Amino acid sequence: MANTTLTVSGLSFDQIRSNLRNYLATKATFRDVDFADSAIGTLLDLLAYNTYMLSFYANMSTNESFLDTAQLYDSVVSRAKAIGYTPISARGASANVLVTFGVTANSTVRSLAIAKDTRFTTSVNGASYIFVTPEAYTIAADDTNRFSGYITITEGTPLTHRFTYSAANSFLTIPNANTDVDSITVNVTTSGSVVPYTKADDIFVVGATAKVFFVDADAKSKYRISFGDGVLGAQPAFGSTVAVSYRTCSAAKTNGANTFTAVGSIAAQSNFTLFTADRATGGSEQEPIESVRFNAPRMYETQNRAVTSSDYQRIILRDNPSLQGVNVWGGEDNIPPIYGKVFISVKPNSGMVIGTTQKERIKSMLRKYNVQSISPEFVDATFLYITPSIVVNYDPTSIVGTASDIASSVASTVASYEANVLNRFDGKFRASKFLEAIDNSDTSIVGSTLSLTLSKRFVPDITRSSSYTFMFNHQFNLPNPGYKYAISSSEFTYKGESAYLDDDGYGVLRVYYQNSDGSRTYVTSTSGTVNYLTGQIDLINFAPSAFSGAEITITAEPSVSEYNVIPIRNQILLLRDSKVHVKNDSTGLREINNWAITTLGTSASVLAPSYSSSVVY
Repeated sequence: MANTTLTVSGLSFDQIRSNLRNYLATKATFRDVDFADSAIGTLLDLLAYNTYMLSFYANMSTNESFLDTAQLYDSVVSRAKAIGYTPISARGASANVLVTFGVTANSTVRSLAIAKDTRFTTSVNGASYIFVTPEAYTIAADDTNRFSGYITITEGTPLTHRFTYSAANSFLTIPNANTDVDSITVNVTTSGSVVPYTKADDIFVVGATAKVFFVDADAKSKYRISFGDGVLGAQPAFGSTVAVSYRTCSAAKTNGANTFTAVGSIAAQSNFTLFTADRATGGSEQEPIESVRFNAPRMYETQNRAVTSSDYQRIILRDNPSLQGVNVWGGEDNIPPIYGKVFISVKPNSGMVIGTTQKERIKSMLRKYNVQSISPEFVDATFLYITPSIVVNYDPTSIVGTASDIASSVASTVASYEANVLNRFDGKFRASKFLEAIDNSDTSIVGSTLSLTLSKRFVPDITRSSSYTFMFNHQFNLPNPGYKYAISSSEFTYKGESAYLDDDGYGVLRVYYQNSDGSRTYVTSTSGTVNYLTGQIDLINFAPSAFSGAEITITAEPSVSEYNVIPIRNQILLLRDSKVHVKNDSTGLREINNWAITTLGTSASVLAPSYSSSVVY
């Protein structure tokens, strides 16, 4: 009996055609038919092509039904919506500005009101942008009867849409791209009475009479405004006029803006000055597909609460896409322990620290999620600089190019290592992994060795004596008590002379002058203390009158047995002043000395605008 079973294995066009051909060949009617060049062969091609297309679209359709495999933005958003996740919208950058008015207060005028959406302009890379006040401000007169105060301004163009609420028209899809969802406000007018509705962030606290609106992701990267049904949130009366106001923004384009000009008057006053306290930060693009795919299930795990450190990290990263990394630790893990607080350190995508405005915004956002007895506290990221000196040996019989080419390849590897492994809170420097990457830089490299130092950078107060604490969190080199000069510093001016810091090998920090013969004259032998085991340096009553360059650098030799550097809490590792030396393995001669490597820690300014003696680095 002929085999009449149709084989369904194989999804490629050729496999489908072959299976269909074998099936037809079992039929007596088609036993002598040429399936290659005949008309039946063309029909067979068409049938195989149709089957192939159907299988392809069936596979794609199934993929789009799951968050893990969906490729279309609308599909990913739809899957995320099912577990209560709304993709983060684009956000305009915010700046903190000090406004000082020229008018003087009198007995009747004791405050000035700055209206919401008061406009300012700025220019970034030759393009003009609009900033507005996201809320109204009241500036009260000070003790001298002057008006001065800090206000936040946010990038974006204010817009308003109105529609009549009805059974057939119960929601509004905001038609503009780059809508800043955080800026949305809704007012419902019924019989001349205007009622503001607030955004519902947690459905567990929304009752039947709550005046709330909901924001959902809609198709084509847009957002939709809707209302309750009388059970979960109040439903506006049919015929009511709904006014939806919001801002469209330029996302990350205005990050870094620091010069602003008012458009017209402020608080009905034309005599005023502006000073930018915090440059514009926090601008970000709409959340991309992969971020939604990653964040949605993890946000579902947190269930709208911040209890563990990972909860805080996930919520902050979810709501602040302009941040590259977040590290969170409880007060019990702080040094010294401070109970009742949770400490947060963040690193933005652009720059190294965030401004006061963005910190306050994140704190305000966290109040909706954290336990009431726990208070969030921001700690700026601190940077520990690693200065590696690398000696690479190469085999001259296998080299392609020159010793300079090897040095250049190693330099690229070092810069890549910093960018991809370090430069974040969990970025660990592993000496063996670092040298492995160096050895793989060029096929002619037969081995490499490494020595390194660690350093901290700070800007001292030159107007008064101050104390500073430097937390290296790494063991210093002390092969035996009395081993000197594990600690050193860059040049500064002390009592009118060029001076430096060193240690005596017994935990005492000293200030000295360098004599022409290389000897050292100590000005003071009690400038601070050094804890070689924990890597803590305390500089006490330090009073330089000037210093060389942009800051003073404190450098320490790490223990030779501890070349693995692990960041702790708010610490981030960067490479600075790295050098490469290339050595011919046959002759033993160095052919390249001190080849400089440009890294972020060397080329970028990562200092905060100012420091105080209470800051721990």
